[in-house]
Amino acid sequence: MEPKGFTRDTGKAVVSQFIGFMLDSYDLTMILSIAPVIANVLLPPQTPLLAAFSVILAYSLTIIFRPVGSAIFGNLGDKIGRKNDLIITILGLGISGALTSALPTYAQVGILSFILFVIIRISVGIFAGGEYAAGHPFAMEWTPLKWRGLISGIIQGGFSFGAAIAAAVEGAFIAIYGVSGLEDFAWRYLFLTVLVIAVLALIIRLTMKETPIFDDVREKRIIRKSPFLDLFRKPYRRDFLQVMVYMTGMFFFAYSLFAFVPTILEHSPSVFSLGTADSIYVYGTYAAFAGAVIFGAISQYVGRRKLTLIWALATAIIAIPIYYLLIRGATINSIPLALIASIVIGIITQGPWGIIPVYLSERFKASMRASGVGFGYSSGIFLGGWFSIYVPLMHNYLFKSIDTPTNIWFSTAVLLIIGAILVGIGQFLGPETVGTKLTETTPVEELNKG
Repeated sequence: MEPKGFTRDTGKAVVSQFIGFMLDSYDLTMILSIAPVIANVLLPPQTPLLAAFSVILAYSLTIIFRPVGSAIFGNLGDKIGRKNDLIITILGLGISGALTSALPTYAQVGILSFILFVIIRISVGIFAGGEYAAGHPFAMEWTPLKWRGLISGIIQGGFSFGAAIAAAVEGAFIAIYGVSGLEDFAWRYLFLTVLVIAVLALIIRLTMKETPIFDDVREKRIIRKSPFLDLFRKPYRRDFLQVMVYMTGMFFFAYSLFAFVPTILEHSPSVFSLGTADSIYVYGTYAAFAGAVIFGAISQYVGRRKLTLIWALATAIIAIPIYYLLIRGATINSIPLALIASIVIGIITQGPWGIIPVYLSERFKASMRASGVGFGYSSGIFLGGWFSIYVPLMHNYLFKSIDTPTNIWFSTAVLLIIGAILVGIGQFLGPETVGTKLTETTPVEELNKG
């Protein structure tokens, strides 16, 4: 049965997933925001932009493993329940992220340091893929229908909030230790801070109850033999492919902010220091959080599909002007201009993510929801996860004269435009989902055929 009101259990589910999703972004931001520092510690000397691309590429390679985690833990979440699944994923995510602090440096072991870094990133990617596979359905299944849009936005906003917290913590470390101190030793302490978030999420999850909707699936004995494989069988295959197109565009949206706004602000012709660039980026992530919450809440009344289509069109139109404003502000040392651009980019790229937890939960049946939400979400990575290759290719072979040789602002804007087109196509091909019941109504005999 679906919950009729907002209860204490609903609150726990929301806080649990907010923190879990925040941890994913916190770890990501640690990598991407201080890419120059990590490159200096783990790689041989290179030009600054090439070094940053090397770190971003390493992260990009590891997020390709998120679908593996979504497949494993999504299937598990549909078999044993969401709660137990989430305890496993938060333990794995926290421990893997903290292990980054134990890496040897390039000066100590040579290129082995970077190889170990990539291995840890793979582990993080697997557990992160499992985190939202079980976590998003868990939170949505505890949420009353009329609150779904707002709660979805809050949960998804946890990702942007995690980025903001990480950037703020990094700023504090830079203020205390300086960039040289960060490179010498403080980067290790920085990565250990992920344990604080992981332990908090674990404590909450140990006190949670399983969702009433999954209990209903279990009581009706309609647990599927192979929920993950059912995604690729009729009649669900078309739904999955539509979600995949949509999520590919959404990943282009995400990394237009998280991967490349810090890169644009940190490389010439930008004249900002690392600390100033970090601060400007922080405000962009605050705006991203607000955008996700507002978008999710409005979608409950306007409709998920209609609002996203309008947003995608507006984003395609504004992409180049707003990234030009960002690089212009960075070039002439105008913090207000760069700040406005960062805030707008945060809103336009992350607002549509506010409906992802609820939209994907409404697209898949309860007996295959963790698999559908997790792998549907991660399916966008198959093409969208190679953003760290697309942008350098566009930069080197198409737009280097517009970007400037040491910056990639125009190529990033083009990435965002492509993302907007894919998001629009994906949503156009799918149905409106507002009002969809989350309880399972599939006949038993349909579940285990094939």
